[in-house]
Amino acid sequence: MLARLTVHFPFQPTRSFLVQGGAETVIGRDPDCEIVLDDDRVSRRHARLAFAGGAWRLDDLDSKNGTSLQGLPMRQAALGRDGWISFGGLLARFEHTSEERERADALRREERHRTSAALQRELTPSLGVERLLERVLGSILELSQAERGVVLLRRENGAMDIAARRNLSDPELVASGFSGSVGAIERAVATVRAVAVSDALLDPGLRGRESVIAGGIRSLVCLPLVAAERMIGVIYADSREPGTSFGELDVEILQALAAHAAIALALARANRELKGLAAKLPDTETAASWEGVVAHHRHRGGERA
Repeated sequence: MLARLTVHFPFQPTRSFLVQGGAETVIGRDPDCEIVLDDDRVSRRHARLAFAGGAWRLDDLDSKNGTSLQGLPMRQAALGRDGWISFGGLLARFEHTSEERERADALRREERHRTSAALQRELTPSLGVERLLERVLGSILELSQAERGVVLLRRENGAMDIAARRNLSDPELVASGFSGSVGAIERAVATVRAVAVSDALLDPGLRGRESVIAGGIRSLVCLPLVAAERMIGVIYADSREPGTSFGELDVEILQALAAHAAIALALARANRELKGLAAKLPDTETAASWEGVVAHHRHRGGERA
């Protein structure tokens, strides 16, 4: 018998663990546990999963913050085909799976890798900043399956400007209507790390925000744009439809695309700035060229000059 435990970490990608029915699986913070959950709410040896007598069982191992199943505290319980487990407040979804389903999921991941590689090839500095921004945002929305998104680019003073947006109106971009995402963006900027939430209503850092509740934001991802070890901006995307899940591999694929996009954007911006400087230079027909300066000095001082 094969089962999957999907853990929803705050502001992080979900992590999925396959559990085999042939042996007991201990869950906790201790590195020696079969499933290690790095969260302060989880005890070192928190709970145990085991398959016996044709059914999965969950046992609490005298954890400090307790274990709950479907919102009810428990010490020992039989698990159905699926259900929600709380390890001291850290939520996880338990569900039966099969080798066929896992193979199908692996094939879908491979397809997303190929799609990401194809999208990266289309992100070239020659597109120019504006077209590149639109294509970057469209690529992230396609891969993440999110509904709407925005690209913010950083000024020299650290302030952020809205450089591109998709399916977001002006009222939705003000703080009072978009504060749920502001928290995710601020976290991504402060840590220079991707923020991914598969269900904002389950995330303790977001579920209490008025905009998350009123706007029905369910999943979101925020990716720093880093070029030459410097953060030049962030890409944010979210969805109001349940069902989108951002696992570790999903975020890795999105990060690879964002990393490529950041370099392309940095080069496109530099190219635009250079063209702007070139336009301000004097006409080459009336201005002295560097070759002319060298020739003049050679004439005055001989070839040794």
